[in-house]
Amino acid sequence: TMGFCCCERALGCRAILPLLITLIAFVTSNFGSKWCSFVYRVVEIDSSKINKDLNSYFFVSRDIGLWSYEGIDDSDYDDDLSYGHEHLGKCYLYPDDLEFDDYFEFARIMSCLTAILGGGTAIVLIASTFCPFGKCVHLILSFVLIATAIMEGLTQLIYFSSFCGGGNDDSEDFVKVSCNASWGSSLSIATTFVWLMGACAIGSATSARNAQNTREKREYEEPLVVSTGTSL
Repeated sequence: TMGFCCCERALGCRAILPLLITLIAFVTSNFGSKWCSFVYRVVEIDSSKINKDLNSYFFVSRDIGLWSYEGIDDSDYDDDLSYGHEHLGKCYLYPDDLEFDDYFEFARIMSCLTAILGGGTAIVLIASTFCPFGKCVHLILSFVLIATAIMEGLTQLIYFSSFCGGGNDDSEDFVKVSCNASWGSSLSIATTFVWLMGACAIGSATSARNAQNTREKREYEEPLVVSTGTSL
């Protein structure tokens, strides 16, 4: 047959399902982790220990992401700001001089690797619709998606970062920080299972392709055996 099933050892149309699952995981992973609403950073201030003027724009609760943070309504914290709603809901990159701890940086690295590995797997799956890749290639793809799922889950290490209050002894501090789940981290957790579904779909498609190839090979060889037996 022509089209998606043009090659004997290609996955052909069987690659469509694992490809769609992988693309869905790729999109949701990037949408969740690259936006500025990965977690909700809660800032609690003991106003009795500080000057009231400090309780301003820089000490407020807001949504934050791995790469950016969400703007807020400035007028709620500073009556002198005439552009109060200008920043509300917009994403802003973290300042270059802002330092993060190892947990935060590791979560960022995992986010990048999921995009690279997931995107690379999708490209190979597209090629597998017409290229005769062997069983080993698709087995590797399955393991890559399993590894990608693990890396997706490791983005949750942001909760242990000092930016979310992890490892800080704030019993005597006037500022207490913690992070709650926002839609970004929730979407990332769901995406972890989608990556695993993609790995299973690749394995299923490969098994079906191999079974068909074996069946067609037997159907081709059986007439030759009968013909040889008849001539004898």
